[in-house]
Amino acid sequence: MDLYLNPSKITEIIGVEKEIINRTLERRDADIEPYLRVVSARSEKPGNSPKPQIELRIDGLALLIKKLTYNIPTDDIIENLSCQIFHITHLRETCDKLEKENQALIAENTQLKETIESFQVGKRELSAEVDKLKGQLTEEQSKTWVDRLLKRKD
Repeated sequence: MDLYLNPSKITEIIGVEKEIINRTLERRDADIEPYLRVVSARSEKPGNSPKPQIELRIDGLALLIKKLTYNIPTDDIIENLSCQIFHITHLRETCDKLEKENQALIAENTQLKETIESFQVGKRELSAEVDKLKGQLTEEQSKTWVDRLLKRKD
């Protein structure tokens, strides 16, 4: 995960308009300043030189929210953050569920490999027995009818 967030990403996370976030970041408040960096961003018009864009380090997000709450209603921020928490919780539960399924599938795969190996051993034993019987049949077929007849009288 990137440690810095651009204003668009901050908008997605906390649900506040991008312009408000930009204005707050551009004020360069003393509390937020250590968490800011300026990077060059692509210009919206082709051919123009890149313009600087302010980004916020992720651990400064709480301070930014605090600064924003002085100017806007907190209901939107709280609602959006609760949705984010729900989403993260859902992802964790899904990840745990998938991990358990993965472990079960690994165990089943191991069991199936063992079963396949036992079938292959059985197949080799049956092949050896078939080869032995084929040899006996060939030997019996090579005898003449007289030899077979005389063998029965013995």
